[in-house]
Amino acid sequence: MKRLIVIFYLIGICFQLDAQNIHFLKSYGNSGYDYGRDIKQTPDSGYIATGSSSSFVGANADLFLLKIDSLGNFKWSYNYGGSDSDWGNSLVITHDSTYAVAGYTNSFGAGGFDFYLVRAAEFGLPMWEKTYGGSDWDKANSLAQIPADSGFVLVGETFSYGAGGKDIYIVRTDKNGDTLWTKTYGDADDDWATGVIVDGDSIVVCGGTESYGAGMSDGIILKMDLDGNIGWVKVVGMEYDDYFNSIVKYATYYMAGGARSYDYPTDKKDMWVYKSTLNGNQLMDTNYSDCPDDDEVYDLYVRNGNEDIIIAGYTKTWGVLDGFGDAFISKFTSSYGFVTSVHYGSAGSDRAYAIDPTFDDGWVIIGDMSFLSTGGNNIFILKYNQYWDHIDIFTELQVDNITLSVENSQGQAGTNFVKLYPNPTNQTLNIESELNIDGLVIVDMTGKIVYTEVLPGSSIDLANLTAGIYTLILSTAESKQTYRVIIQ
Repeated sequence: MKRLIVIFYLIGICFQLDAQNIHFLKSYGNSGYDYGRDIKQTPDSGYIATGSSSSFVGANADLFLLKIDSLGNFKWSYNYGGSDSDWGNSLVITHDSTYAVAGYTNSFGAGGFDFYLVRAAEFGLPMWEKTYGGSDWDKANSLAQIPADSGFVLVGETFSYGAGGKDIYIVRTDKNGDTLWTKTYGDADDDWATGVIVDGDSIVVCGGTESYGAGMSDGIILKMDLDGNIGWVKVVGMEYDDYFNSIVKYATYYMAGGARSYDYPTDKKDMWVYKSTLNGNQLMDTNYSDCPDDDEVYDLYVRNGNEDIIIAGYTKTWGVLDGFGDAFISKFTSSYGFVTSVHYGSAGSDRAYAIDPTFDDGWVIIGDMSFLSTGGNNIFILKYNQYWDHIDIFTELQVDNITLSVENSQGQAGTNFVKLYPNPTNQTLNIESELNIDGLVIVDMTGKIVYTEVLPGSSIDLANLTAGIYTLILSTAESKQTYRVIIQ
């Protein structure tokens, strides 16, 4: 039975309802391809986001952190990676209020793609970067921090290890990113992990499996202790393709979201929400199957028990029927199914990848869109207040042309010309700039400030610094620009 009651088509501008309930939709991008994958609210009521951007690094892309304030205004961003492709898929605000981002890289590591874990401090300054994997492709999709020791667990997929095809790959590290253990799960066919949470002294992982179950692929949930010993595995599916993209805990149950396919070989996917006890016993298994095209849940969270489940993903059933998906958000309840939904986008692919609760009992969503893009693709961030039905119509979408602060061997940063040379250097660094620079700070890879100067001149003496990679921060009255400097 069809449960959809309300559908709104949204294209947006930001505005404020009142001091506590902020509501906006903004797009961020520049001349390249910019993708949003995860977002969290920061203690100052702003937001930190990650994904991948090629706007400032040529044909390939860098993992990035993007900071905006509570109204969605751009504050700063920082790129990480090398000469090849680097992606950010998942982030956490760590217990010491810094940032950790997981994804994958083929700029560094053992070969192919490797798991990539970045720790960053204020303004995105890198503290350390680590890779995990073998000679083939290994990609991290989700990250969680362990409260017991401030370490991390990364989950994804590996072609380097395991039983065949790609297997679920789980990496457990200490707080410094050093490996404590790794584990693979799977058999001869493809198996992959998409989500991870930490529940007390347990790690809970979700994903998909072609090696086990009833169909072509099935959803899988694994629960293990902090040493990687598996307690139980739940495989859920039917005849065709089923898989989970995200998992959360609420009270005494787990809730997972993903896609379920009934119409093979047409490959139509339905939004799928699944609920189990903490021991893996099924409580609810439901999908929205009255739709004629693809619809998928990428992320979800539970706000008020069974009666307020918020899901985000994409839909081809509603919106612009151009063969691509529109971003999709819905309220879902176990009693009534999908009760209120919105979708937004235009020509091209528009998808919502992550959703997170906010301090004012609302939620924030990140994804990417091709419509009205300044380049090939833009990041979008949507903030809903707690009153879902209060205002749902946006007009006149505005795009913030983000100026990602990244190093560049030619000395170009955004539209403000800055040239640093020679770089690498062994003593003197020269600065040519159209900016009115009123301060300079240099930070080492541990986050320690090693050099400061107020109203710097056209050159600075770095002879007292040891060889290595440093971050240089130039301050103006309007902004901060960051660059990577190599001292030989």
